Amino acid sequence: MPSAVFWFPTKAFVDSAAERDQRVNENIGGASLANWLSSQLKASGFVSDEPIAEDHGWDFEVRDGAGRYTLVCTIEDNPDDEREACIQVHLGKPGRTALDSSDPVYRCVKALIEAQGTSFRID
Repeated sequence: MPSAVFWFPTKAFVDSAAERDQRVNENIGGASLANWLSSQLKASGFVSDEPIAEDHGWDFEVRDGAGRYTLVCTIEDNPDDEREACIQVHLGKPGRTALDSSDPVYRCVKALIEAQGTSFRID
C-alpha cells in the first residue's frame, strides 16, 4: 500500500480558536490532533516538525532511520457529535513509496490510536 489511512470517531481533538483562525479551509480542522500526534511521535523518539495548515487539514513531516514521512491530520467539523478523525501516513511524499504494517511510524501511530480506546479502521 502506498500509504496508510486511519479513521476513527472522536469527541477529543477540538481545535482552539487560535487554531481555527489558522485554517486554510474553515470547515476542516485537525490542528489539535496534528499537534498531539507530533508531540507523541517526538516522545517516542522520532524527529517531528511542527504541523502546518493546508486546505485538506494539517500536515507535518516525521523522520527516522527508515526515511522521511508526511503525516496528514483531518477532522471535519460537524454540528453533531459524529466527528471522524483521519490520519494519513505516507513514506516520502504521499502515494510514492510502499508502506506496510511493519513500518515503525505506522506501528507507533496505530498504537497511539489504540491507546485512545476507540475503534478505528485502516484503509
